[in-house]
Amino acid sequence: MTSSLSTADRPEAPASGRSWLSLARRRNIELWVFLIPAIAFFCVFFLFPLGYGVFMSTTDFTTGTFITGRAPFVGGENFADILSQPVTGRAIANTLIVTVAAVAIELVLGLALALLFTRRFPGSRWLPTLILIPWLLPAVVVATIWKSLLSGNGAVNDVLGTLGLPTDAWLANPSTALSAVIVVAVWASLPYWSTILGAALKQVPAEQLEAAQLDGAGGWRRLTSIIVPAIWPVISVLVIMSVVYTLLIVDLVLVLTAGGPADSTVTLGLLSYRAAFQQFEFGQGGAYGMLLLGISLVFAVVYSLLAMRRERAER
Repeated sequence: MTSSLSTADRPEAPASGRSWLSLARRRNIELWVFLIPAIAFFCVFFLFPLGYGVFMSTTDFTTGTFITGRAPFVGGENFADILSQPVTGRAIANTLIVTVAAVAIELVLGLALALLFTRRFPGSRWLPTLILIPWLLPAVVVATIWKSLLSGNGAVNDVLGTLGLPTDAWLANPSTALSAVIVVAVWASLPYWSTILGAALKQVPAEQLEAAQLDGAGGWRRLTSIIVPAIWPVISVLVIMSVVYTLLIVDLVLVLTAGGPADSTVTLGLLSYRAAFQQFEFGQGGAYGMLLLGISLVFAVVYSLLAMRRERAER
């Protein structure tokens, strides 16, 4: 009797094994179904353009290449050409100045606005939504509006003249044009910063803030000891994303000043645009792009080192 029961039960084990293997295969198939589109997107829109940019930067790629299909290999000649031009050094300096200044100001003002919107005051509910409008506008539209406002007879000078303050043609003066570009870049990105940081502030434990206030901690101490550490992961991501975005800025500068006056606002992105789409020297345009990529990698490495140091300190 015992033998017959054990024999009857034996076929269930292989069936259960097949069912388990089938479930594992289904899970693997589902995993690859989700991964393949992401991998394809990464290869098509990141790896291929990056590889093609490297290829272009090492060849004499011109308009004739589209007809003949020939792009003679020149090695590092394109890099030597662009680095020998005085405007490239000016562009590197301007790119770094705009990036560091704009991101730092956006961080400070964005956090200040986010903290302001955590308070209750007339308009505190609809104002955060209203200030998103500048960020939703295309960069070309933003630049066109500000180009009119900052002109010699623009509204900015009208307001300053009414207040008895000095006026100027802000975009036509080499000493003020770069600062004006930074102001416009900050104005365009500030709503994004304040919105993301405002959402992050909602995750700060209110109990810790109340306890610190009861212990006599002032606003600055609560900000530096509780709020900033709590939202630091969000801040770090915003900083690195804004650095990359600002490094690649082209349209804003192109419409505002086109790199002038006297190349006072020229950037690496603008030089890449000029070389590729105005002079049709795509090889040099690619070289400028690779130079921008190198600077971006430097920022990424610095960010990674600082993040690792912070993680070790927290341990």
